[in-house]
Amino acid sequence: MTSSPSNLLTKSGKPLHPIGIGTWAIGTHPIFSAETAAEVAALRQAIGLGQNHIDGAEMYADGGAEQVIGQAIHGETREDLFIASKIWKNHVANGMVRPAVEAMQKRLGTDYLDLLYIHAPWFDAPWQQAIPQIDQLIDEGIVRHFGVSNFNAERLSEALAITRHPIVANQMHYSWMHQTEVTSELRNMCNANDIAIVAYRPLERGDMLQQPILLDIAQRYGKTPAQIALAWALTQDCLLLAKAIRPEHVEQNIAATSIQLKPEDVARLSNFVPTIN
Repeated sequence: MTSSPSNLLTKSGKPLHPIGIGTWAIGTHPIFSAETAAEVAALRQAIGLGQNHIDGAEMYADGGAEQVIGQAIHGETREDLFIASKIWKNHVANGMVRPAVEAMQKRLGTDYLDLLYIHAPWFDAPWQQAIPQIDQLIDEGIVRHFGVSNFNAERLSEALAITRHPIVANQMHYSWMHQTEVTSELRNMCNANDIAIVAYRPLERGDMLQQPILLDIAQRYGKTPAQIALAWALTQDCLLLAKAIRPEHVEQNIAATSIQLKPEDVARLSNFVPTIN
């Protein structure tokens, strides 16, 4: 099992939907295009159905995803939403975090971020320098919580030694087909420090959906393969991020939260780990 998301749920001050809205590859079209309008509509549909955890990154479409999020949340009650974003490597050095966050706020149309991640522990960028700057933004209320993304146990330990504020989340690539990055050591460290694991790519961008084992289980439950993959991830005590830009996919993702997999099916998926290129 991964770490419990209880810390993030508690510290958010609001109940978070277990499946957050992912926005990777959103925002690549012109702002007034039909494609962007469809993305905004999908996010608004998801918000209307209760998905209040929205995840972006300044790297996604070079800020385009954050602009789409900003359009989607316009007119919503801000305190009902949990908006997270991630800072990229070119904005982690001393003096760079604040202007980057201010640009995020402008694109998102919000005066604070619920959660700010360091996107990755790069070897070619001084990500450690970002942490005291994020601490200061938390002190000022501009950022409410600090998270990391793609941090293995060694890098997470390093980050914990620097920060003054708790790390509430570690966003990791995690699905039933890709379990190698969330090691036992990392799970134990997250548990010990009350850090939620937030799983991205729980559907592997669709790569997994034709796997015979998944098709077999989906047929028996009368659900889609994507719903079974999400239902498995929900048994791992982590929060999920899943992108959906079609109305039927938004509804299917949300419906996955009500699927109760039998223990033997959870075990089958947990123990079947194919190679992903």
